[in-house]
Amino acid sequence: MARKAAPRKTGKAAAKRAVALSEEDLELVGRLSERTGLIPREVIERALAGYAASVAPGMPLHPPPLPKKGKKGEPPAQKLFLSVDGKPEIEIDKSEFVLGSGPDVDLRLDLPLISARHARVLWREGRHVFEDLRSARGSFRLGQPVDVRFIESGDEFDLGGFLPVRFRLG
Repeated sequence: MARKAAPRKTGKAAAKRAVALSEEDLELVGRLSERTGLIPREVIERALAGYAASVAPGMPLHPPPLPKKGKKGEPPAQKLFLSVDGKPEIEIDKSEFVLGSGPDVDLRLDLPLISARHARVLWREGRHVFEDLRSARGSFRLGQPVDVRFIESGDEFDLGGFLPVRFRLG
């Protein structure tokens, strides 16, 4: 007998609701557990990690812990700097910073192969995140397409496959 799924929710409520597995799904997880010697939870975690790696490279399965609130004597959150095509660095000092060729962006890149709103940098879960905004020519890291990825110091993303944007945490 199959278990019924919970009513569909959106936003944070959807992320927190439990997922109900059908009897067939539970049986498959059980068979995989027996065959691999892993506990069922590990089977599911590995399957999710593989799926996440294919659709959102660089996205961790479990988000990092949130940073502690500032206390006396603690250094401020790390600053983020970017350099486009080897030009001097600029500091990103906003929680959302948009790059593109349009007039309503934070950093205007006046090139024909860059979309009006090509990509953005966000501050989420205590970390900087790079997100391609469904641009026409995409964004790439090490030759691989990138939709969303946490930014590490030294990361370089190629907008449209040709314009390098390098990030540095400072």
